[in-house]
Amino acid sequence: MGEKGISCIRFGVGYFCRACKSEYLIKSGKTTNDKQRYQCKNCGKRFLAEYTYNAYKTDANQNIITFIKESLDIRSTARVLKISTTTLLARIAGIAKTIVKPAIPMGRTYEMNEMRTFVGNKNV
Repeated sequence: MGEKGISCIRFGVGYFCRACKSEYLIKSGKTTNDKQRYQCKNCGKRFLAEYTYNAYKTDANQNIITFIKESLDIRSTARVLKISTTTLLARIAGIAKTIVKPAIPMGRTYEMNEMRTFVGNKNV
């Protein structure tokens, strides 16, 4: 018996639900590409053990963050990760929404590197 009195079949050592990290998984049909689908008995989420499309891999978001920090442009990042630029832009927007702005304490001195400002009309 698993959690909450649920009986289930584990399909391999080291496999776990990506959502709740539970090991209580069962087979849940196949995809149109004949890949095995699994369902978590704890939270009910369904997933595949191996995805064909690279954007669904578990480390995709972390790779995107790393490449952005290393100043790779959008097309290069999409090419390296083998995903479309549209998907990459949507992922970047989703990642950006989760970023919490840091608190900036008042009354402290900060040093800036390369600050640019412009006052007036550029066309003149």
